[in-house]
Amino acid sequence: MENTNEEKKVETLSPEDEVNALRVKYLKADIIWKIVSVLVFILTGTYIFLVFKKIIDLELYASSIIVLVLLVLIFICIYMLPHFLKTNSKHKAYSTRYKEVYLKPTLKEAFTDGDYTDYEKISTRDLTRNSMLKKAKSAIANDCVRGVYKKTPFLRYDLALRYGKKKAGSECVMIVTQIKTGLKSEVQIIGNDFKIGGMDYNQPETYCKILSSNEKFDSKFSVYAKEQDDGQKFLKAALASKISGFKAGGPIALFFDKDEVSLIVRKKKDAMEAPVYKKVKKETAIKEANEEVKIIKEWIEILNDCL
Repeated sequence: MENTNEEKKVETLSPEDEVNALRVKYLKADIIWKIVSVLVFILTGTYIFLVFKKIIDLELYASSIIVLVLLVLIFICIYMLPHFLKTNSKHKAYSTRYKEVYLKPTLKEAFTDGDYTDYEKISTRDLTRNSMLKKAKSAIANDCVRGVYKKTPFLRYDLALRYGKKKAGSECVMIVTQIKTGLKSEVQIIGNDFKIGGMDYNQPETYCKILSSNEKFDSKFSVYAKEQDDGQKFLKAALASKISGFKAGGPIALFFDKDEVSLIVRKKKDAMEAPVYKKVKKETAIKEANEEVKIIKEWIEILNDCL
């Protein structure tokens, strides 16, 4: 009887309450991790203090064993437990349900042939040809939105990059659009505040730097083209003005090919991830999803107007 009553109670929950109930389950695990971490740090600090004051005077062997155990516990608290929390069933259940209730319907309805997937394979070609991403060893695409807007196909995804042994993290958002540019060879436009992987952007080899007639644009962006004349003709006043005024939510870099354009946006916050430390509200969740929709639409409109 108890199980039946619990099932009926779950069925009566609104989607918002259901998502928040899953959030609380994950939050409890997160709080336990923080409490355990604080206790380990206090224990380690106390032990070091007592040894320093010679209140604890153990043999070298015993002292070394204790220090080793404490270091292992600190490693587990800092590296292992956070990773476990992000991969355990509670987090997955919460994140999946949040996206099913709020993100997927909003994103699918916003675009023709709109589709949302949690993860998607991306070609290494997308990394090697965009020189701003060449230093990355591997990448994972998540929160992928595929669709068509004003007859322009696009794929939008969060790109988690790995540099050497550095752990992959959500570094940026990419919006790849299929559109004819009229270019003979590639052009890159890089925001002067754009950094990725903690590294400054350097002028790619075999590219030349060109200037527009827009002083505001030239103060904010650097433009590199494989062929100077081709790049100069491509960098129209309207395009420079539109890019200069475009608000993507972070520093941007652009890669223009003959029939494809990649927009890379550095993001401090992953707008697609479910919040942990604040209650989920339907209006806020849908608003954040619509902000991503707005960025995609505005960018494609710029391309359609200027190319």
